[in-house]
Amino acid sequence: MAEVADFGVNENTKPEEAVRLAMEREKRAREFYLRCAEIVADPGVKKMFEFLAREESKHFDLLEKEYNRFFTGDN
Repeated sequence: MAEVADFGVNENTKPEEAVRLAMEREKRAREFYLRCAEIVADPGVKKMFEFLAREESKHFDLLEKEYNRFFTGDN
């Protein structure tokens, strides 16, 4: 039987909790990439990490928008 990964959610997790968890993970991933960008010497690699950080910001913004639409009534 295949092992099921533990993503911090299960059948009892409320959808809004799952979205908040996803938002937090996007935020932490962005911080991770920015930290990596600070410590690498190679300009190309630095640029890659900065790009990845921007992508995580976009993901966070999308999740936040959808969270507000579905769970706070903001449209």
